[in-house]
Amino acid sequence: MLSRLRERILPAAQRRPLEELAEILDLSSGDVRSKRSAFWTMRALSAGIHTDSTATVIGAMIIAPLGTPIMGVALAIVRRGGQGAIGFVVLGSLFVVAMGMLFSLLLPISYALLANSQIAARTSPKPMDLVAALATGLAGAVAHARRDVAAVLPGVAIAISLVPPLAVAGSASVRGRAG
Repeated sequence: MLSRLRERILPAAQRRPLEELAEILDLSSGDVRSKRSAFWTMRALSAGIHTDSTATVIGAMIIAPLGTPIMGVALAIVRRGGQGAIGFVVLGSLFVVAMGMLFSLLLPISYALLANSQIAARTSPKPMDLVAALATGLAGAVAHARRDVAAVLPGVAIAISLVPPLAVAGSASVRGRAG
């Protein structure tokens, strides 16, 4: 039953080998310096939620800077080793929260965070948001694992992006509340 389901979701003819996935998702293999430079640069550039610009937030979501290490964690589990990806997820998340805090400190005291529609939209997650995140995470894993559906990755990135909510968490923690 499970093997039939796997074959339907990941047909052998379209399945990427683990080595190829590792080259894409493991920030500790291949051109490590370039991968890590891109990881941290994209992290810094995607934290600008304070502009109240839908285009900026969508741009941050398309970059999806935490997507690679999160998928890298899944790959590490499958490969039974190389848990360094967890460190990138944790440090990357903390970095985005810190960027949100920094941006919030640079804003005038009179700036009401909840007047920013991009921030307000991310202050009250619901249980269905978690379900949606899990589903889009699965979609991202399937898209990475298959050669023929890579075109859906930007949509998955938008759906699963964690950067805007993490930046909001940083901003709200500096202000003591979201307002």
